[in-house]
Amino acid sequence: MSNKVKKTLKDSLNSQQYDAVTTVNGPVAVFAGAGSGKTRVITYRIANLLNEGIPITNILAVTFTNKAANEMKERIQGVVEIDPKKLWIGTFHSICLRILRQSGKAISLRPDFTVFDEEDSLSLIKDCMKESNIDIKRVNPRTVSKTISDSKVALVSSEDYPNVAGTGYFVDIVSSVYALYEKRLRENNALDFDDLIYKTVILFQNEPSTLDQYQEIFKHILVDEYQDVNAVQYELLRLLANKHRNIFVVGDDDQSIYAFRGADPTYMLRFRQEYPDAKVIKLEENYRCSQMILNAAHCVVQNNEKREEKKLWTNNEKGTPVKLVVCSNEKDEAQKTIQLIQERIKTQNRTYNDFVVLYRINAASRNFEEALMADDIPYQLVGGYRFYQRKEVKDFIAYLRIVNNPDDRVSINRVINYPKRNIGAVFIRKIEKMAHEDQCSFYDACHHLLKKKEAVARGRKGLQEFIDVVEAGRKLLQKGSLLDVAKLVYERTNIPTMLETEYAEDIAKDKVSNLRELLSAIHDFEQQYDGTEPILQAFLAQVSLFTDLDNMDPEQSRVTLMTIHSVKGLEFPIVFMAGMEEGLFPHYLSNCKQNALEEERRLCYVGFTRAKTELYLSYAMNRELYGKTTKSTPSRFLEEISEDLIERLKISTPRDGETGLKRKVSSVNRSKKDYSKGNPVSLGDLTAGKIVCHKIWGHGIVLDLKEIDSEHIIHIDFDTVGERMLNFKYAPLRIVEEVPTAAKGKS
Repeated sequence: MSNKVKKTLKDSLNSQQYDAVTTVNGPVAVFAGAGSGKTRVITYRIANLLNEGIPITNILAVTFTNKAANEMKERIQGVVEIDPKKLWIGTFHSICLRILRQSGKAISLRPDFTVFDEEDSLSLIKDCMKESNIDIKRVNPRTVSKTISDSKVALVSSEDYPNVAGTGYFVDIVSSVYALYEKRLRENNALDFDDLIYKTVILFQNEPSTLDQYQEIFKHILVDEYQDVNAVQYELLRLLANKHRNIFVVGDDDQSIYAFRGADPTYMLRFRQEYPDAKVIKLEENYRCSQMILNAAHCVVQNNEKREEKKLWTNNEKGTPVKLVVCSNEKDEAQKTIQLIQERIKTQNRTYNDFVVLYRINAASRNFEEALMADDIPYQLVGGYRFYQRKEVKDFIAYLRIVNNPDDRVSINRVINYPKRNIGAVFIRKIEKMAHEDQCSFYDACHHLLKKKEAVARGRKGLQEFIDVVEAGRKLLQKGSLLDVAKLVYERTNIPTMLETEYAEDIAKDKVSNLRELLSAIHDFEQQYDGTEPILQAFLAQVSLFTDLDNMDPEQSRVTLMTIHSVKGLEFPIVFMAGMEEGLFPHYLSNCKQNALEEERRLCYVGFTRAKTELYLSYAMNRELYGKTTKSTPSRFLEEISEDLIERLKISTPRDGETGLKRKVSSVNRSKKDYSKGNPVSLGDLTAGKIVCHKIWGHGIVLDLKEIDSEHIIHIDFDTVGERMLNFKYAPLRIVEEVPTAAKGKS
């Protein structure tokens, strides 16, 4: 080991972390509690392996999110010099996608295959059900889709499904749809998201020479979040590690929260049995949370029976107790949460991105969104409608998918008549008939039809226009940039003009802006393109692997709203956990199942341990959900926390006879009105005590005016966001003649 790297490891790791990092050979399991530095351990272990002479191409690191993979790459480059193009590090899906692009021919996969997202898969399943004369109003296509997905995760093929699932009406339906669905995927030269891992396992099981090739490539395997692996992921790792047995897994069984995806924490707990010679290390020193937060989290999770015993400790400050907020209803809960955020911003000099509001179900976000908007507080909703799922964006990308893979019938169906080209259902059936007769793909049949010397049919001209766009894109891709291809589609399809004629002006403007943003995203991608695979395939892969967390922008000051499932791997100075009520959290579906209840408790533990300094728990005595108001009972998880760790807050209502939300809405409306009526501000007007109105933050009192580095800085105390220092040159202020009621109280 070089002295530089050795010193870095010694200075940067505690003794348990150092042991995990420097154990080079053999199986190793690291039980890493929340905030105990597991990412650091994996990062430094890779650096140590490189320093020990292990080639970078012989190391595989698997994570569960793109964010974690990118963070690891950046950290590794901070310790040792590497060529990131040679580093195999990414999510299970991205790693398997790369393997199948390179070696999928062995199981009859073309490298230009399309990856269908959930919407594409569901669309194809609906088509298969209709083709099989199954009424989609009586049998839910989403249930059929979920069953097929679960089967692939469990390594059950369409051929084996009838034997494994047993008998029954629904089993018969899934059996027929599953088989037809797989056939249609092959015809589309497509894989669904589950196939990326499933087909890689099939490749390794059916082609021993290919498996041996990758076993020799991946002599050292590192796996993050091992507690969340499912059956197909486990089998993939088992096959790859079987030869050299240098498998290093890091995880925390107390944070296994993805049973709905097939995750099974027992794989982590069984590691000792599967690898009797394994070294097992526990990381229990937490670097994130205060001790009181850790103690509260342990109070809850220790009630689970199926867990590896560990208790986190920290050298951080003891901290303050967990705050409990009792609310009258869901609107009161949202308003009190925002009051607390505003107070912390004013008294602790916090910014909005220091706060996250967590909830058990997505439906709980609405009241927080309304309250934040009423107070003009910026926020980001993680788990909302993703950029690449917006209709206009997905329509545009469909053209790029066809340019890459003309056999992608799902994408062709989406845009063959978009914009409108007079290509109706009758004309499409004519093409389908020709494809059947000529035993060719739908796209090839389009070419064949256009070559036939027959009377011009309605839709023929539109079909020619569609084919011309695709062929021009394919030709340009051979010699031009990906951005050139995208611009060609943008101009030749005339989609922006169509949007402007079909939608109201404001909606059309947003949709066209989204398409321009897509062009910018393609340009940015091209600037960072590493050349490891054809550029269009690489871009489409990035789009297909895009997740909600990739939408997050940590640089912008915005309150974050998200489900507890989504917050895994993140941390915030201040965390609000809403809806701590029986039936909501723990969810009512978990009440009769011990395993499900234990997962709910682990989910609670994950939420608690995202907080660095302050944790707020709230529940409503009455809650309206799905149109029905019911009385609530505090969550059993609250009862499991020791009394000495909880402080009950009393938050007064803003004004008698008004809810906080109603008061804030009227205040914001008045502020905007006053801003438009106010007089333009001059530097001489800004004396201490003067009332001003800010375009976004509303009323405030000038406290002071200073000149700093030739800039005039105004110190203002606003009703909504507290004290702020603003540069006079850029501040959107007006002088308000009449002193509003709230401001009078302050003066």
